[in-house]
Amino acid sequence: MSWGALMISYLEEAGRPAPSEEWALTLAEPDRRLVTVLLAAAIYEQATTSVLVGPETDRVLLCAPEGRGVTGLLTKRALKCVETVPNNSPNTERGRIERIMLTEHAGHLYGRDYWERVLRVTQGVAAAVAQDVVGQRYWETETPLSSFAATYQRMRHHRAIADALGDQEH
Repeated sequence: MSWGALMISYLEEAGRPAPSEEWALTLAEPDRRLVTVLLAAAIYEQATTSVLVGPETDRVLLCAPEGRGVTGLLTKRALKCVETVPNNSPNTERGRIERIMLTEHAGHLYGRDYWERVLRVTQGVAAAVAQDVVGQRYWETETPLSSFAATYQRMRHHRAIADALGDQEH
């Protein structure tokens, strides 16, 4: 699973944020794939900019001061993130069609509303996860993806215990 898919699953399983029509529409297929590609592109750009590739990718900053993390890249130059992911890498080839779709929609007036909706929800996903992980306003503390991974695993563990005990209130 990609980091983007894990971030979306984490929020959905935790019941956050409160469902809205825009979120429901965007996090359903096929737009859900666009959100995960956009998150993956921002993570890729942050990883390559910080020279953290391969197993070090979990140290990519999810949030950081001055917008240096994934949340900042999405806010400042989301389309650039999509465009800079190479198409010839076997690891990124699956997202090629989605990246082309995002680029095309962002570049034409008829697709502007679509692009802005996908971008808004993607930013919201990253911000909500970052806020959840840090436990305070998400620009205040540097938080790597590995912190999110640990939080996600704890949440899954607690949910499994509650399910085993028959507790329906998570």
